[in-house]
Amino acid sequence: MPSRRPEQTPVRVFGPEIEPGHASAGLGELWTHRRLLQSFVLRDLRHRYLGSSIGFFWTVVTPLLELVTYTFVFHFVIGVQFGDIHEGWAHYALFLFCGMVTWMAFSDGLSRSASVIVEHSHLVKKVNFPVIVLPGHIIASGVLNQFIRLGVLLSAVVVVGDGLSWTVLLVPLVVALQAALVLGCGLLLACANVYFRDTLHWINAILMMWMFVTPIFYPADALGEKFNLLLQLNPMSHLVGVYRELILNQTIPHPHNVIIIAVVAALTLLIGYSVFHHHRHRFADLV
Repeated sequence: MPSRRPEQTPVRVFGPEIEPGHASAGLGELWTHRRLLQSFVLRDLRHRYLGSSIGFFWTVVTPLLELVTYTFVFHFVIGVQFGDIHEGWAHYALFLFCGMVTWMAFSDGLSRSASVIVEHSHLVKKVNFPVIVLPGHIIASGVLNQFIRLGVLLSAVVVVGDGLSWTVLLVPLVVALQAALVLGCGLLLACANVYFRDTLHWINAILMMWMFVTPIFYPADALGEKFNLLLQLNPMSHLVGVYRELILNQTIPHPHNVIIIAVVAALTLLIGYSVFHHHRHRFADLV
């Protein structure tokens, strides 16, 4: 008489009950495990500033110190002046800070996502742990930090700039597109770093070069027609430009830029999740 297979029952380890072998539909898994995601985000924010004297305020202090440094070097030492911000250092500082806020959220999300699976190998090896929460909480934590920095930027625009317009209400939509872009790239890098441990070193080197070919310290037209194709192929140049249009120039950005960001973000997220989902079951044996 053939032996009967033991009846499988739902296993509840982290979050809601999940049938063995079941894969949650797409990125909805992040919503399914939203409480776990929230706890990871809170732990990440506490851990990042644990033991420091001013704690969470380093989120504001660090970009401000970088802002002062870059403004001094590029405006006062090198003498960068152009277009709409020739009126003085304050306008250049706002121009620079807007680009820095965008870039820091992007680069920080990529570099931290790349190592998150390896750093949490003890969790990856647990039965039924939703691994996607690991890169997901890095992106969510980065979004919170970005909104804090955006708050500092908006306050500065009110104090030393031309004030705010209703266009600033569209900024959260751009942040959502940026988060999708970073999550897609982060999923790819997190997966790649499991197989190739040099990934983090490569991404840091690439990010440094990428930063200087993105119009953060200079306007996009400063590169001239010769490098126009490079700017068009760089999604970060479009993203930085959209933020500046909404916050500093108080105008609606060109649909061309928004469409490029949306398409790149959607494709990156689709590819990143597909690769991550395909390889996630091998992580426990490799980390």
